[in-house]
Amino acid sequence: MVIAICFPFFGGLLSFFGGFAFAPTSYYLPCIIWLIICKPKRFSLTWFINWICIVLGVLLMVLSPIGGLRSIIVSAKDYKFFS
Repeated sequence: MVIAICFPFFGGLLSFFGGFAFAPTSYYLPCIIWLIICKPKRFSLTWFINWICIVLGVLLMVLSPIGGLRSIIVSAKDYKFFS
């Protein structure tokens, strides 16, 4: 909590690191594992839904750190420590 109070760009740090850790483990790795284990019929509804989740998870993993880094840069430009 103290670290979050000291740094105004803590939300940017969370999205930066969360994109690397949260998106793979929550969005597309379970879908890939399910596709490997269950082997649904190709081009069925569940196959398409899983591939949509995989693509969205990869996009989230790529875009979240970019947005977090942009937020950190914008916040840190004129940041004065403990002012």
